[in-house]
Amino acid sequence: MTATTIPFDIQPMPLPADAPIDVRVWQVQIDFSAPLDSAAYAVMNASERARAARFLRHADAARFATLRCALRHVLAADTDRDAASLILDADDRGRPFLAHPDAPDFNVSHSGAFGLIAVSRERRVGVDIEEARATFKWRELAPAVLADMDRREIEGLSDEPAQNARFFDCWTAKEAVLKAHGVGIGGAAITMTSFSVLPRKGDRYALTREAGAFVAVSLEAPCGYAAALSWSY
Repeated sequence: MTATTIPFDIQPMPLPADAPIDVRVWQVQIDFSAPLDSAAYAVMNASERARAARFLRHADAARFATLRCALRHVLAADTDRDAASLILDADDRGRPFLAHPDAPDFNVSHSGAFGLIAVSRERRVGVDIEEARATFKWRELAPAVLADMDRREIEGLSDEPAQNARFFDCWTAKEAVLKAHGVGIGGAAITMTSFSVLPRKGDRYALTREAGAFVAVSLEAPCGYAAALSWSY
């Protein structure tokens, strides 16, 4: 899979050396100037076009349409099928899947001007990217995200910018784990606050046993963003 095979700025992301060889991640840059009726979005089906049209802001529609089309091209290359012919469905929890035999697991995230696509044929994957704004009031969200160990790690840092950055590290790691589980925020079996991911040693987060049989690592996100990847054992 190369950037020239799809009409978007998409690049493979470097993963930690100990990441499974079957796990792959691509970074997608979103072009907000492209009209949604351009040829770049031709692989979307009628339902996807209708969903894009329901967004009130063009930026939100562009994020959805770009990531959906990029995903179709990535999965088409992986399965040797035509991108427009792929059947994408969602399970009862809303997690998308490819309704074809021998389909890989995948996960998608977007924020700001970037998106991520993670794919694996051997295991569950989850990915998350967040625009890490310096003005973000992380303490307002902390009760819904942080377990006690996470909170102690963040509050032990000496200054607000470092605390803010570490909060986004924690948030993206937890989102990636939950998405790999397939439950999303507020899932019944596991929640944001039911497990810890901090501290982080190198790329790898220190997941507590409540997270289940999953690994979480940080990714080299663009400047001003935080990103994480999770996969099952």
